[in-house]
Amino acid sequence: MQPSFHTIALLLSAAVLFGGCATQDKATPAAATVVPTPTTIPSARTPAEVEVVTAQFGIFGADPTGRRVLYETNKFPAIIAAPYGWFILFKADKPTVIWREEFELPEAPPTWGPGEAMGIYTISPDRRTAVTERIIPTRLGFIANEWRYAPGDPIGAHKMRVYIDGQLIREFSFSIEKGPEDQRGPRRTPHPGSDSKSST
Repeated sequence: MQPSFHTIALLLSAAVLFGGCATQDKATPAAATVVPTPTTIPSARTPAEVEVVTAQFGIFGADPTGRRVLYETNKFPAIIAAPYGWFILFKADKPTVIWREEFELPEAPPTWGPGEAMGIYTISPDRRTAVTERIIPTRLGFIANEWRYAPGDPIGAHKMRVYIDGQLIREFSFSIEKGPEDQRGPRRTPHPGSDSKSST
């Protein structure tokens, strides 16, 4: 089957709904960060400024109590449906911001899955980069996005660049390595309960 990337929305409610543990590399990351739940972050800065509190990338999973956590890592195996992505906490003095993610693959896949046709993301002319852009209210103080590995997706060096209001906040460079077996199968479908959109 052809490779397929499918973006999974990490809505703020999903911080609670997604409870499954992520499959991790043999070298388990040393620490996990609890993925924050929606809160209003106090502000002390100049108007219209966006201040980043933290920006982290890794594999999503759950701790023993079921809380959603992020295991920070920049290398993990190609395990089918293993969720990986980023979250950013920020402060801002305006009602909304626009966040943009540019997800660059090491090579162009034959297909990016149904998200392209649905307009969830757009694809660059060279077919190597998916661009997701959303407007979100700043009262949330939190943005995130998650992808899952699907059968046949490229392995190797990947990059995710995240912008807020046109400002590059962070470039996450990571490597997806060959998994325990060369799995092939049908394309994945959106996670139950997800609206299949890359917005938070």
